[in-house]
Amino acid sequence: MLQDMISKTVVMEAAEQFKHVLPCTDENIQLLKKALILYRQDSVYRVKPLNGHTVTAYVQDVVPVKVAIDLSDVKKSTCACPAQNTCRHVLAVYLYVYAQYERLGTFTEFWKEAQKQRERHDMLSGQIQRGLNSRTQTLHSWISFFKQEFRRWEEHTPKNQQTMQYLYYGYFSSLKKRTPPEPELKKMYQIHAALATWLAMHTLIEKGRIDPEKDFYSLNPYVEQLMDTIYSSIDELKTYALSFSLDPFLEQTLGVIRELLLKQDIFQYERLRIFGEIWSALLSRPKWLKQELEVLNELKTSPEIQFGRLHLQFLLKNDDVIFEKADTFSPDILPYTFQWLGVMTAKKDWKRLKKWYEHLENLAEGFCRLDKPYREIRDVLSEFFLFLGDYSKNTKDKHIYERYSRKCLPYTFTEYSHFLYNKKRFMEWMEIHSLVGFSISEIGQNALKDIAAAAPEALIPSYHREISELIEQRNRSAYKEAVKYLKKLRTFYKKLKKQDVWNRFMEQLSARHKRLRAFQEELKKGKLIDGES
Repeated sequence: MLQDMISKTVVMEAAEQFKHVLPCTDENIQLLKKALILYRQDSVYRVKPLNGHTVTAYVQDVVPVKVAIDLSDVKKSTCACPAQNTCRHVLAVYLYVYAQYERLGTFTEFWKEAQKQRERHDMLSGQIQRGLNSRTQTLHSWISFFKQEFRRWEEHTPKNQQTMQYLYYGYFSSLKKRTPPEPELKKMYQIHAALATWLAMHTLIEKGRIDPEKDFYSLNPYVEQLMDTIYSSIDELKTYALSFSLDPFLEQTLGVIRELLLKQDIFQYERLRIFGEIWSALLSRPKWLKQELEVLNELKTSPEIQFGRLHLQFLLKNDDVIFEKADTFSPDILPYTFQWLGVMTAKKDWKRLKKWYEHLENLAEGFCRLDKPYREIRDVLSEFFLFLGDYSKNTKDKHIYERYSRKCLPYTFTEYSHFLYNKKRFMEWMEIHSLVGFSISEIGQNALKDIAAAAPEALIPSYHREISELIEQRNRSAYKEAVKYLKKLRTFYKKLKKQDVWNRFMEQLSARHKRLRAFQEELKKGKLIDGES
């Protein structure tokens, strides 16, 4: 275990190093947020301490990467990804390690406080420089500027360079130079500049300059960056008591975000996430919700339109309207419900969540039967169980957690295993480990000690299977290993006061394999049979 090999002092000192390596800049704040996402999505795995200051691990990103962190000098840490400096993968592994010793918030507060100081500075600067303010700027003027700038970018950029890379670093960068200094307007502008760039990408797709299938993986990092810009700007706006002067900007945002929603095919999940987040965080006034619902109801149904309608119904708390249609939903919709589960969990609305988990059971079970790669299904269910676990813990409703865990096996092996172990239901715990192919040698020694002390009968079937498989290998080293396990087995039978059962078993085992001379010799050496047998 980490705590056995690496001291808390070493981990905490590494935190101070990271603060110097990653000063509070917009870029580093985004890097930290990406690392937090990877950590919270359970993407860090196979974490292994090598010595008192070095840890290796793997991080599942677009592709899995191997990371090695040197806690004594974090700048010497390495990652298999192409990044030149400290990357999100190294930071995600460090967050995993840090969380074993201390609350994560303690680590991230440094950047939050530094960011607040920068915002206060920006606010003071904005009060001095009133050249651009809400009275002289409108969303309409911004959008006109965005379109004008895009036309200029197209005219001056060769067609073979009209790619997402040039769009992001050329067009988007030119938009950001016109960002207003006032904090509220600044964040609103950043949201719309990112949306304009996203929509411009679709324009290039429609003109045939970008191939959505061929160029998908090269587009993905830039779409992630745009999403980060939108999310971080929304988070900042949440900290303000939004002034009435922003109402015209917000109301006109309805049409812009609808335009992104109505795009099709590529980055569907990402578009729906942004649509949902902007509506939930900034636009959730009943008047606007009902107004937009009327607009979407008039449009021809598509997966995007269906989600948009459902999301607005969710924000209006018309859950029964959603549940009435639940039987018609494809299981593919499960990941799209996470926005709603996240909102209700954050508000600790356990009563409302109870109904949701009652209606999502068939969807979760159906999702497990989809023809998708194991890792893809596992990643979705892992995130789903974070919400379900929060609900179960706060409501003391363990039955629903167990029910979901059983129905979603084998993808929920980890969750169900932890549940059974914590409940000390060791017989069932050993059964599911055997079902997925775990041998006794692959089960941790601490777990074996706990089970042997509390419920030795749970270990007996697995030891019998292991011994049979070792004997079938027909070699001396396997026979020695089998004898070692036989001695353990003898201890369990003795503890359970079943010595007669043990004696009969040994007589039958010895007789059945009497032709295996090497095995008989090992049994005698281990004093499991006498020389006369």
